[in-house]
Amino acid sequence: MSIDLHSLIGPYALGALDTDEREDFESHLDSCATCAEELDGFIATTVRLGEAVAEEPPAALRASILAAAAQTSQERPTVVALRPRALRRRLPALIAAAAVVVAAAGVAGYVAEHQQVQDVRAEQSNVERVMTAADAVTSESQLGSASMSLTHSRSEDAIVLAVKKLPAVDDKTYQLWTVRDGVTTSAGLVDTSDLVYVGGVDGVQQIALTVEPAGGSERPTSLPVATMAL
Repeated sequence: MSIDLHSLIGPYALGALDTDEREDFESHLDSCATCAEELDGFIATTVRLGEAVAEEPPAALRASILAAAAQTSQERPTVVALRPRALRRRLPALIAAAAVVVAAAGVAGYVAEHQQVQDVRAEQSNVERVMTAADAVTSESQLGSASMSLTHSRSEDAIVLAVKKLPAVDDKTYQLWTVRDGVTTSAGLVDTSDLVYVGGVDGVQQIALTVEPAGGSERPTSLPVATMAL
């Protein structure tokens, strides 16, 4: 069975591909500008999800880190230009480094609410299941300089929508809707660059993206700026 290489971008960013799949996707990435651009958004989302689960370290840790830093000589950094493939090979290390940065931010006082941590972990798990599902199908749409990528898994009864570089809308917000037999239901607000999971999509024929007043609306108040069929 052939695999849509576009659909591997999510599991690639999560480090969930086996060796053969990773090599196939990296070869595809060399010639696909859309995937290369979207990969940045997936990595940024991974870091954002990690940020939400950061926990406050012991109070003595900050003092010990600062004391060690004060006694350690600093060297000037060596800047090396990386080829795209070399950068991709270092992505797992970069993501791990981002997690360390998040932990350091926790030293400064970041504390995540317990329920928020659970919600974010569940969302991350949901996204990964959809993106790695055997029946996952991905479709893409360009909106000027913006892009949308929709991955649908019937076995998971869910979709994952990735948007990037949507134009900013002052005092307004983007809102996602599902359309089932003519009935429009809100699926949540969407940032200008975002990764959105929507479950329970059995029977949904279409999704639509509209611009709504800040905070969202109960029903669409404007024509869709984008629609995609499931």
